[in-house]
Amino acid sequence: MSDPVPLFTMKRIVTDSDTDCSRRQKLSSIFGMFQDIAALHASNLGADVNWLRDELNLAWILMRMRVEIEHYPKRSQDVTVETWPQEPRALYDRDYMIRDEDGNALISAASTWVIMNLGTREIKRDKFLDYHGLTMKKDRALGKSVSRLKPYGDAETVYEKEIKFSDVDYNIHVNNAKYVDYIMDVFSVDEHKAREIIAIEVHYNNEIGPGNILQIRRKNKGKGTDYIDGVRKEDGVSVFNS
Repeated sequence: MSDPVPLFTMKRIVTDSDTDCSRRQKLSSIFGMFQDIAALHASNLGADVNWLRDELNLAWILMRMRVEIEHYPKRSQDVTVETWPQEPRALYDRDYMIRDEDGNALISAASTWVIMNLGTREIKRDKFLDYHGLTMKKDRALGKSVSRLKPYGDAETVYEKEIKFSDVDYNIHVNNAKYVDYIMDVFSVDEHKAREIIAIEVHYNNEIGPGNILQIRRKNKGKGTDYIDGVRKEDGVSVFNS
C-alpha cells in the first residue's frame, strides 16, 4: 500500500461507455468516477471498503453530492480526477475536481458520506477515522459543504421503475450513480439537446432494493431549475431528492 496522502489523483480517459448522444461525459459517469476515486483514497487512508465490510460489517454510504460543471469532458479526452477529504467527524466531507490535460478545472464537486453498520443499518455517529493524523487539505471545491435540500412539494410522477439486479451494488441497494441516470430520464432527448445541465445536487435519503418500485417525480421551479425526487411506491418513503 502506498503512503497515505491528503490529496489523491488518478488519470482517466473518457470512453464511449462514459458518453451520451452528444459525445459528452454523462453525469452518471462523472458520479461513478468520483465514487471510484473516493474508494481508492479511502483505502490509501486506511478505510478500505472491503476491510470495513469483511472485518467490521461497516460500509461507506453517500448522503449527498453537488456537482457543478464548467465544461463537460468529451469522448476520448484525457482527464485528471482529484479528491481530498476534510478533517473527519461524524459526517465525512469529501471534495473533487476534474481537470483537463492543461490542468484547467472542468468540474467541481462536494459530498458528504457516513459510515453505516450493515447489520443494524445505523449510522456510526462517533468519530471513527483520523486519517493517520495527516494534515488535510482545507480548500473546498465549491467553497462550502453541501447543506440539506428541502422537499419542494407538488411534484408529479413522470415514470415508475422496478428495481432489478443491474441497479444494485455490493450493498444490495441502488448505487448512487444509478439515481443520476433515473434523474436524466425525466427529461426527453429534445430537452437534453436544448438545455445543458450546469449543476446537479442529489440527496440520498433512504435505501431501495430489488423488487421495490421507485416513483420518479418532477416539479419545474422556474428559471431553468427543476426539483426531482423519488419515493418508494410501497410505503411512500422518500428515497432521494434533487
